[in-house]
Amino acid sequence: MKPMLNIIRNRILAVVLISVFTMHACDYSYLDAIDNMDDYTYEATFAVPLVNSYLNINDIIDTEGIGAIESDEEGLIWLVYKGRVFSIPAEDLFSIPDQSQSFTIEIDPAAKEEITFDRIFLLTFDSDQQVDLIKFRQGMFSVILENTTQLEADGYDIIVEFEILNSETGDGGLISGELIPEQPADIDLAESIIDFENETNFFPVNFTVTISGDGTPVNAPYTIEFNQHMENMKYDYIYGFIGHIPFPVGSSDIDIDIFKNANLADIFIENPSIEVIARNSFGSPIILGFNEFYAYNTDGETITIETEATDNWDIDMPDELGQTSTTQLELNRSNTNIDEMMSIRPTSVYFDVSGIINPPGKQSSPNFINYNSQLTIDLDVNLPLFGRIDNFELQDTLDLTFDNLPDEVDWAELKIQMDNGFPLRAAVQIYFLNDNAQVIDSLFSLASAVNIIEAAPTSPADNIVTEPRLKETFIMLDQTKIESLRNTQQMLLEVEFNTYNQNIGESVKILESYEIGVIMGLRAKAKVNPLDLMED
Repeated sequence: MKPMLNIIRNRILAVVLISVFTMHACDYSYLDAIDNMDDYTYEATFAVPLVNSYLNINDIIDTEGIGAIESDEEGLIWLVYKGRVFSIPAEDLFSIPDQSQSFTIEIDPAAKEEITFDRIFLLTFDSDQQVDLIKFRQGMFSVILENTTQLEADGYDIIVEFEILNSETGDGGLISGELIPEQPADIDLAESIIDFENETNFFPVNFTVTISGDGTPVNAPYTIEFNQHMENMKYDYIYGFIGHIPFPVGSSDIDIDIFKNANLADIFIENPSIEVIARNSFGSPIILGFNEFYAYNTDGETITIETEATDNWDIDMPDELGQTSTTQLELNRSNTNIDEMMSIRPTSVYFDVSGIINPPGKQSSPNFINYNSQLTIDLDVNLPLFGRIDNFELQDTLDLTFDNLPDEVDWAELKIQMDNGFPLRAAVQIYFLNDNAQVIDSLFSLASAVNIIEAAPTSPADNIVTEPRLKETFIMLDQTKIESLRNTQQMLLEVEFNTYNQNIGESVKILESYEIGVIMGLRAKAKVNPLDLMED
C-alpha cells in the first residue's frame, strides 16, 4: 500500500507546485478559495499481489533426519526411511585378552654352561576361539627372569636369549630379546606376525641360557623362574576360528514420517517393500533371526510382520580378507503381509534381531578378520508414491500483513489462480491468522466448486499426468472479510487431496516434476482524502 500512496501524494504535490509557479506573483486571492474549498475524496482502485506459492513433493513430506526422497529413472518419487539395526566392529566380536604364563627350569652350572630349550606360550579364550596366524597392530610381549638370587650368591652370572619361532618382525627377523635377572625384556609386537602351530593356539619360544663366572655351586641345582606376559594386544588381522558365538544384534525403531506429517483417511501404495541389508567383512558364516518384527501407529494398533525369510537368514561372507560382502533381503507383498501392515498407516517399524557366528561350528577353511572388519545391518522402508490416497491434507503458512489497508474500502475482490500438476483433486481453504497465530476467519465458508480444483488426468498406460489443471476464481469480499484482512498477520493455506479416479481403484504415480501452485491477488476500491495523504 505505501508505494501506491506515495505515488498519489507525489502527483498531488506536483499539481500544487505547477499551479503556484504559473500564478501571478502578487495575487494571493487563490488562498481564500482554498480556505473555502469543500473536502474532496479521491476514489483509488488498486491491486496487490498476496500469495504466490508453489508446492512440490519436498514441501509436502519432511524426511529430515530419518530418510530420503529419491527418484528413479522415470522420475517416480520413492520415500526411503532408513535405520541402522546393528553395527559391531571386529574387536567387539573377537579380541585377545591379556595373557600371563610362568614356568621354571633347573640349572646345574657344573654340568652344563649353556642350556637351550623350547617352551610354548598358549593363548586362552573364554570360548572355543582359535588363532592360526596373527599380525599385530600393537601389543607387548614381556619376559622376566626371577629367582636367581642363590645362583648369583654362589658367584655365577646368567644371561638368557629368547626368540619366538615361526614369527616375523616388521624388519623381517624373528621376534627376540635378551634377559638379565629382574630386568624385564619388553618386545613391541606392532607389525609383527606369529604363525601358530597345529591349530592349538600356542606358539613355541626358544630360550638359550648362558651361565658364566667362577662360582662355587654350593646351592646347586638352581630353580630359575620365567614369567611371560602378552598385554594390550590389538590385531591387524587374524586367521583362525572366531568361535561359535550367539550374539544380540539389538532392537530399534524406524519412524515413517509420511504417516505422521499428513492426515490421511486412507492410503494404498503399489509395491511397498522393506529391504534388509547386511554388510559383512568378517570371514565367517553368520545367521540372523528376527525375534520381534512389527509395525505400529499412533493409535496403538500393532501388526506383526509375518515372513519366513527372516527366521534363519544366511549372511554371505567375503572371499578374501579386506573385502565386504553384501546380502540383501527384500520383503514385499509376495513374501510377507506388508499390505496388512500398511493398512494401519504405521508410524514406526520395530525390530529385535539376534545372530550366530559360525552356526555349523568349526569348518575346514579358517575364518579371517581384520581390525576394521564389521557387521552392519540396515533396514530401509521403501514406499513408492504410486497408488491411491483419500483425504490427504497438507498445510503451508504464509507471512502476510494488511496494516496499510485504507480505513474505507468500498469493495474488495480476491483473484485466485490454481495450477494443479498433481493427479490429485485439491480442495483449498485459506485461513486468516492474527498475530497470535489464531484463526480469525476463513476465505470459504463451505466447501463448494469455488475452492475445488480437479485432479490432473493421467494416462491409463503409464499412470502419469497428461496435462495440468488450471482454474481461475474471483471472490468478492464482504466488509466482515475485509476487516479480517486488516487483522491478518499470516495466511494458512490448507489443501485436501484425493487421487485421480481413486473411487474406482485407479492408481497414479507422483513424479518429482509435479507442482501445485496457488496465486492470489487483491483488488480493491478505497476512499482516500488527498489532504490526509499529505499529512505526516
